[in-house]
Amino acid sequence: MGVASLVLGIVGLLIAIIPFLGSYAIPVTALALILGFIGRRKATGKGLATAGLVLGLVGSSLSGWWIYASHKAADAIQKAAAELPRGQ
Repeated sequence: MGVASLVLGIVGLLIAIIPFLGSYAIPVTALALILGFIGRRKATGKGLATAGLVLGLVGSSLSGWWIYASHKAADAIQKAAAELPRGQ
């Protein structure tokens, strides 16, 4: 479980770094978090599970930030478009 958590955490973090693809990292990082929690309960591979847990948490946070930023940008674009003068 620890190795799977680490691999999913790395992949999720790499996806979360890419602009406009950050929201696609949520399922991958969620799996990394789940497997990290399960892996920490096992006797072996606790270090790998902890690393996967941390990477999953960082990836989820970064992914959430991308979603927030994209919604704020969309709102700003709509507001600016509403303030444009109409054709005369």
